[in-house]
Amino acid sequence: MSSYNECRKCGEKYTKYTNAYYRWCKSCQINNLKTNFINWTSKNEKINELVQKMQLKIEDSEDIVFEWIPYNQFDNIKEISKGDYATIYSATWKNGPLNYNYDNTEYIRKSDKNVALKCLHNSQNITNKFLNKVNL
Repeated sequence: MSSYNECRKCGEKYTKYTNAYYRWCKSCQINNLKTNFINWTSKNEKINELVQKMQLKIEDSEDIVFEWIPYNQFDNIKEISKGDYATIYSATWKNGPLNYNYDNTEYIRKSDKNVALKCLHNSQNITNKFLNKVNL
């Protein structure tokens, strides 16, 4: 039987008081994210690796879960501004981001989230130097 300071699912000790209070287990969440890696692809190996690496950095239930979001998940796309290197759009993310539900101790999506999209011109030529800047 696990104590209040240990995950009921895997038995690992919680890394923070708030994680124990909300029953959020870093180990279990990373395992869930790893399991989900096969359910999506950006069709770009460098971007897939970046998303996976960022997901594995999750430390707390309040952290944003870094995700690859397919274009068809956006509605009401409107251009806000355009520059030499990128165009900015407003849009509605149909499924919405993952948020930790403390009552059910699992991630749920909050649908119809208003977001900003940044479209990089010539993004098919993404370099490791650019990805390293994003990865900071």
